[in-house]
Amino acid sequence: MRYSWLIGAACAAGALAKPLDKRSYITDWTIITVTETITLAPQAAPTAPVSKVDPFPVPVPVPVPAPVEPEPPVVVTTAAPAPVPTTTAGTVEELPDTSSEWTSTWTSSAASRVVEPTTLVTAAPTAAPTAPANPGNAYQAAILYNHNIHRSNHSVSSLTWNATLESSAQALAAQCIYRHDTDISGGGYGQNIGYGVSSEEIGAMITNLMYNDEFGYYQNLYGQANPDMTYFEKWGHFSQILWKGSVSVGCATVVCPLLGNVDSSAPSPFTVCNYYPPGNYAGEYAENVLPPIGRAFYAA
Repeated sequence: MRYSWLIGAACAAGALAKPLDKRSYITDWTIITVTETITLAPQAAPTAPVSKVDPFPVPVPVPVPAPVEPEPPVVVTTAAPAPVPTTTAGTVEELPDTSSEWTSTWTSSAASRVVEPTTLVTAAPTAAPTAPANPGNAYQAAILYNHNIHRSNHSVSSLTWNATLESSAQALAAQCIYRHDTDISGGGYGQNIGYGVSSEEIGAMITNLMYNDEFGYYQNLYGQANPDMTYFEKWGHFSQILWKGSVSVGCATVVCPLLGNVDSSAPSPFTVCNYYPPGNYAGEYAENVLPPIGRAFYAA
């Protein structure tokens, strides 16, 4: 603006001095700077991203390992140990006819009884018997020991050897027919018989087979004058061995080339044991078969 006024004044003075011969045009440029302020609307402050949780997420599949072919199982076969006799109730399997067997007689109270005058000692239980150091007869010694060790555990006095009973037992065994016969030599005795066990092992027959194997079958019968006879064949030898009224025993073992009533073609030992007075009388079990006092288990 200022420069425009000065130029205008000069032009006016020139006009006064001399006439205008020539016009000159001067273009005056005015530069106007316009500053425009633009106000933008405030932007919302950035916020952290919101995570979305699927209320029911899809389970991530678990990689399944490749199947491994199992190694073949190792089978170890161990021979079963021989059964050990116990003094607890259990199941006793019957021995096959081709091995060994034993039976016992029982007598009804209505049967006639032949009783010789005897002195029966019923004092306090004696100590467990011991085998004699130098027995005159090993067979007799084994039979007495394997009877009396069990009788002492049931508060009963020891048996003694009876040669008359031995003779009648020998007579029956020599017949080589597996059966009972309590009439030989006048009778009046009880009887246990068995086969398949040699005379050298007679203790095993009496202790392991006739006592230990039958112990459990009589467990609930102590104190009964007339126990159930359904399973008499499973405990009849046991009760005769322990019968308090019996005071003597005589046995014999004979090897029979062919034992009658037994399905066997091989020679077999046949054992007969006779007892006097006889045991297994009906109505008298409670007073003659007493419970054990708990001595250590014994096996022959």
